[in-house]
Amino acid sequence: MLNIKKQLDAQNNKVTAFFPINTKDRKDVFDWDCVLGHFIKYCYRKQITTENMSEFTKACKDAFGLKLDIPEFWDEIENMYFQSEELYKISPELLLFKAQKVQGNSSNKRLGDFFLNLLQDFYLKEKSKTKLNFIENVIAATFEKFTISGNTVGTITHKSKELAYLPFLSEQFAKDLTFLNSKPKYFLNSITDFLRLYSFLYTAQISINLDAWQQGEPTSKPCYFIMDNEKASDERTWVKEYGYRQLERNFEKVFPYLAMSESLQEPGTIKQPLWKISDSLNDNDYLDELNNYTIKFIEDRKLNVEFQPANSSREAIRNLLSLSVQQFGKNESRHEVNVNYRKAIETELCAHFIQNRGRAGRVLVFNQDYVLLLTNLAIGTDREQLRFHELILEFEARGVFFDKQSQKVLVSFYERIGNVERMSDSGDAVYVRKTV
Repeated sequence: MLNIKKQLDAQNNKVTAFFPINTKDRKDVFDWDCVLGHFIKYCYRKQITTENMSEFTKACKDAFGLKLDIPEFWDEIENMYFQSEELYKISPELLLFKAQKVQGNSSNKRLGDFFLNLLQDFYLKEKSKTKLNFIENVIAATFEKFTISGNTVGTITHKSKELAYLPFLSEQFAKDLTFLNSKPKYFLNSITDFLRLYSFLYTAQISINLDAWQQGEPTSKPCYFIMDNEKASDERTWVKEYGYRQLERNFEKVFPYLAMSESLQEPGTIKQPLWKISDSLNDNDYLDELNNYTIKFIEDRKLNVEFQPANSSREAIRNLLSLSVQQFGKNESRHEVNVNYRKAIETELCAHFIQNRGRAGRVLVFNQDYVLLLTNLAIGTDREQLRFHELILEFEARGVFFDKQSQKVLVSFYERIGNVERMSDSGDAVYVRKTV
């Protein structure tokens, strides 16, 4: 049910739902280790009972004291696992200890909650099956005594404060996370890149889909990339028009649109995306209230526009969104706020996927590591290989598009690393295998 505010008044612009960037965020605001700990809590619905690592270390020491003939061997174990990152390589769940650092850091908490929005009610019900040695088994068994579990959101973890803005991407996220969980070592080696990848894919797709709020539930929209070792040229129409430039244009609307959307909804309620609001409205729902809000907004922001009453609720919202963008125009006092917001989007969520290619300008790229990760995710749990054209469709379902030229470069890359089988010269007969 839509909860339009009973009292619509012009207020300060803020975005607390659907996106993790804050207007005050600057370069390197996120500590991905901290975010990772936060995410692990959400995806396993688990939390640790102590924030003191020394308590867990002592418990492990006591456990080994009952099993070791030579007590001094503990010093070697402590040095090997507890004085390094090796502890976190035993099991993904041990990354929960990294969540401690999230406490009191609002930016990392925001990004952690962003992944909860992607997860919604999904969580990993099965524990990852990791092959452990004797020492690791003792540590893992001790760790279990320090954890509590809750099967649903709202028990161990809080419930998402918003509905999924991109349901199609949430579905892919859950599927890909399930695959990673089936490969524990690969999970541990890839999880940070996985989260970076999805934070970018979400950023790209929400920015493209924002303007399509009247068209119903979002779908994966074309967003074109090239390989990072591939030459870019100005003649590549798809790469040029539906790559970085497309995102750059749409980043301008992220803060204004989401801030306006939030201003329409009652605080403390589950926030609905713009497209959901549109779906819920009849032509005359809240029309007078929205028209009055438009007048108040124009006056508060001192915008030089002539008010024309809307004839439908969706038209009124369309007017408000346009005004929300206008308040950040070049000659407006709020201009720098949105400029900095756009910069933060690029530096904090997109930097790994943008390159400057001289005359061709800035383009979206995938390096080889991300290509292999995406390939393994796309092939998934129940398959060992996919036909190349089916693989491309799986990429596109996640918001990653390659033109024909890039697809040829992609096949050459797969052939070079040896995970492709060519049955004939036909593209339909090219099979790509997982690397894990």
